[in-house]
Amino acid sequence: MSNVDPLLKRLTDRVEREGLALPITLVVKGTTITGEVVQHAVWAEHIAEQLAESESRASVFAADFAWAQAQPESGGSYLHLNGGKVVSDGASFPEHGGLFRIGLDEVSGWFLGEIRVHG
Repeated sequence: MSNVDPLLKRLTDRVEREGLALPITLVVKGTTITGEVVQHAVWAEHIAEQLAESESRASVFAADFAWAQAQPESGGSYLHLNGGKVVSDGASFPEHGGLFRIGLDEVSGWFLGEIRVHG
């Protein structure tokens, strides 16, 4: 049984279809995550670029994300965040934001807009 908010699904489908970006804050298994919903292809492209530029052993996976970028997102079961941050106790991390892929069925709450934590 799917527990996906139909409005959130509609909004993320629209982001995917129209190439939009949507600032949002989510509650996922009790964790608050804030960022900007972007298209699957944008998310995969950013990861591929980061891995390709990396000197770590993970750089070998850049090709996998370049491949994923070219694949249409089927089913729309996920949302993709750019600049995503976990917010906890008045702090957020990673400091400059990260790239998140979150199952829509894992989101228990959300609101439009990002939380800004000032240190």
